[in-house]
Amino acid sequence: MRWILLALILVALPVRADQFEDATWAYEAGDYATAVKLWRPLAEGGDVRAQLVLAIMHQDGNGVPLELVRAHMWFNIAGANGSAQAAASRDEMAGGLTVAQVLRAQALARAWADGHPRAGVRADLHPSAGHVDAAAQFERGARYEHGSDVLQNFTKALKWYGRAAQLGHAPGQRNLGLMYHRAKGVARDDVLAADWLAKAADQGDAPAQMALGEMYRRGQGVARDPVRAHMWLNLAGAQGEKAARVQRDLLAKGLKLEQIATAQHLARQWMAGHDRIVPAADKEGIRWRLDQALMGNVDQMFLVGMMYDIGHDVGQNYYQAVRWYLKAANFGHVGAQYNFGAAYYLGYGVPQDYVEAHKWFSIANVTGLKRAIVNRDVVSSQMTQAQIDQARVLKRDWMARYQLRPPRSTGK
Repeated sequence: MRWILLALILVALPVRADQFEDATWAYEAGDYATAVKLWRPLAEGGDVRAQLVLAIMHQDGNGVPLELVRAHMWFNIAGANGSAQAAASRDEMAGGLTVAQVLRAQALARAWADGHPRAGVRADLHPSAGHVDAAAQFERGARYEHGSDVLQNFTKALKWYGRAAQLGHAPGQRNLGLMYHRAKGVARDDVLAADWLAKAADQGDAPAQMALGEMYRRGQGVARDPVRAHMWLNLAGAQGEKAARVQRDLLAKGLKLEQIATAQHLARQWMAGHDRIVPAADKEGIRWRLDQALMGNVDQMFLVGMMYDIGHDVGQNYYQAVRWYLKAANFGHVGAQYNFGAAYYLGYGVPQDYVEAHKWFSIANVTGLKRAIVNRDVVSSQMTQAQIDQARVLKRDWMARYQLRPPRSTGK
């Protein structure tokens, strides 16, 4: 690790630069006792570089006993003091420690901070009015979990996540579940983790849905169920979790068509029973186009959908995109019908659903976009005959309901 110590010298040095340099040269000369003697008071006084060096020395056993708990302690102190390198090293080495070792290291860091008030390292956050506010409690938990401007403290993180979770805060429930799953400050308990993740997932929290899907896939805390795993990964993917879409598609390769059909049906049922909150439109960026669409201009409905789809002039938002595609599609806009089918096939803004994709590609074909038949046939190859028959019925029902409705004037 000597090259790391030399690299530290290259950083702009504060008033006490000579002492730090002297310690570094002593270390390079193999005089570890002198190096530690010079660095320790700097570290005790709040010098983040000296704190980082002591952590590295304890991690490697150079000049001081090899003590990983002590190394974690100093990495934690330096991380809370603003060193991103120290925070990253702390979290990396924690993977090789037991839960008890991590808790011991965090306790040592807190004791050090309490005994060195002038060092500027906070062991605890100052009291705030957020004790009864779930979002504030969640934020406090996150700061303790990650050691953001305060010493990392999993015990405190669990406490504040727990308070937010008990108030029904979905991100708090999710993070509490993940801490139990990852044994962060507490013995691993996948049953309890799955329970909290399920609560958050059922509120529509996409990361929780993805994590719960992975637990169903692996059989962790719940009975292994690839169909239920596909359902949750599908729902998370619809909200923009790209990793969830990747895992869903990998999982699908090992499933039968009937299992995929069941999983997609379950996702469709979940969506039907959970009203989605669609973010408000950005009226500043697309005021005219949105006003035209709201007045019934079908072309502008489609274009609003496109703007949200590709993130042009507004933040990319697949939920808003499919919302506007559906409006235009029901008024006969063939491009919207085609794009709506593609959204269902890919799982963008809606859960992946081959039945709905087949239906909309078929409608687009009848409306006049002949190349939609190619996509419909691709989807058909991944469907059961029962699903294809269902899609045909849905298409006929839609045609009977909307076929005679003329598109409104598109205007200019």
